[in-house]
Amino acid sequence: MEKIRLRAFAIIVATLIAAVGVIAWSTLPAWPVIGVGVAVVMVAINRVAVRLDQPVCLGCGGAMHEEPVGVHGSICPRCGSINQPFAGSDDSLQA
Repeated sequence: MEKIRLRAFAIIVATLIAAVGVIAWSTLPAWPVIGVGVAVVMVAINRVAVRLDQPVCLGCGGAMHEEPVGVHGSICPRCGSINQPFAGSDDSLQA
């Protein structure tokens, strides 16, 4: 989860720097550049967050859909971190 947050923050900062650079360097009006920047951020954040649709390891991002869920969650085979199942999912009731 930390990597996903860091990647999203880096995308926002990089887009902001690029938009300010384009506005300062060229004679383009600011509003269209800001609009394109917002669209780029929305698409990029969506592409980063699409992996959260399926169960993934919050430590390394590996697939967790086939791992058994125990009392404390499931163990990632790649990094060994323990991931808790989402509240309300059917997998959280397994013992």
